[in-house]
Amino acid sequence: MKECSLIGDFKSFKKEWYINMKTKMQLFKHTFFALSIMFCLLLGSIAIIQTIGTLGTDSVFSVNNNQDTVTTDDSVNASDTFGQTTATDDQPLPSQVITPASIIISAVGDLMVHQGNLDNAYIPKTGTYNFDGFLEYVKPYLMKSDLTIGNFETVTAGPISGYTSYPSFNTPDSMLTALSGAGFDVLSTANNHCLDRGINGLVSTIQKIEANKMTNVGSSVDGKNKYTTKEINGIKVSILAYACAFNGNDARLSVNQKTKNLSPIIEAQIKSDIEAVKTKGTDAVIVIMHWGGEYQREPNATQVSLSKKILSWGADIILGSHPHLIQKSEITKIDGKNKFVIYSMGNFISGFRRSDKAKRPNKVFTEDGVIVQLKIEKDPKGGVIIKSADYIPTWVDKSNVNNRPVFKIVPIPSANITGAYITNYNSSFIKQSYKNTMEFMASLR
Repeated sequence: MKECSLIGDFKSFKKEWYINMKTKMQLFKHTFFALSIMFCLLLGSIAIIQTIGTLGTDSVFSVNNNQDTVTTDDSVNASDTFGQTTATDDQPLPSQVITPASIIISAVGDLMVHQGNLDNAYIPKTGTYNFDGFLEYVKPYLMKSDLTIGNFETVTAGPISGYTSYPSFNTPDSMLTALSGAGFDVLSTANNHCLDRGINGLVSTIQKIEANKMTNVGSSVDGKNKYTTKEINGIKVSILAYACAFNGNDARLSVNQKTKNLSPIIEAQIKSDIEAVKTKGTDAVIVIMHWGGEYQREPNATQVSLSKKILSWGADIILGSHPHLIQKSEITKIDGKNKFVIYSMGNFISGFRRSDKAKRPNKVFTEDGVIVQLKIEKDPKGGVIIKSADYIPTWVDKSNVNNRPVFKIVPIPSANITGAYITNYNSSFIKQSYKNTMEFMASLR
């Protein structure tokens, strides 16, 4: 009986084992089949992706690795489409190309405060000065820029010696507060009025410019920081400034003071300074020049000759002031790149009027100024590219309210400008100012 029981158990076990094995084999076959299908689908997907990528690249772009350039099928340079960016094996595909960094620079000419301007800013009730109103209409244009530059042709030496106009300027500190609030970033003190209150007045002015969160260039307290380099949107911009004269006030200084505090126009020094900032890796060099003949509409031979040298030494932009009139701008190519110079930007803030009694030539043009707006773009090959040069002519309007003068800088973005500040009285002057300025301005396009 035991033997029969064992045989029966064995047959039962064998049958059960066979059924289990058959089930496992079927499960294995189904699993293998499913995995095979998934693997085939994966291979197919990879092949499709590679085919699409190849078609997208080959049909649109032809890459020449020897010349590092990209051309489209219709032979249009890719820099025109992708902002000067070239594609190589180490660079991203066109769909991933990043537009090069760029900034907008605004620059204006002389910032002066004549007696009429002082009278306008004075508040009798408080005995203080407020210059914000001068900049009311131009502030929106200046605030849109990444970098705004002006020539501060006065000093802020404090009230002890009195606030005065020409020939020896001294202006309330609130003038700097107004400029900072209107968007100015850099002020040049390399001009013929920077010593109107001596070295102490110059030092005070530099310190107050910095206290108002702006940067001074063109002079120094201690021999350092006569120029500056600012990094904006990934672009390093160096700003240098030099003056042709100091109204004889420099004769009172020692040789050491002249060297330490001032930046006169000395060609070897300008060249050396440009080379220094370029050695440190700056992308763009702006040189502010206080030069030329006062009240002259054309640059003189010295200005023209020196501008060519400065650009050949590595500067990209030259911003001129001092003549108190608009002088022409020029765009020239050096080593295949556009360079910009404006010989004089005229008067941005002043009390000059065509109707005053002063005997000076070209009085009608002393009311004119200009906001120069330049767009520069970082060049992947080094340096920058000047992408556009635009101009907003300005005119200093003067009216009288309650027997007091009121000065406003009027922006003139177009010849047929309209606005609340355009009146029957000033419209003809504004249109003439626009024409006076724009006939001297060079176009990049």
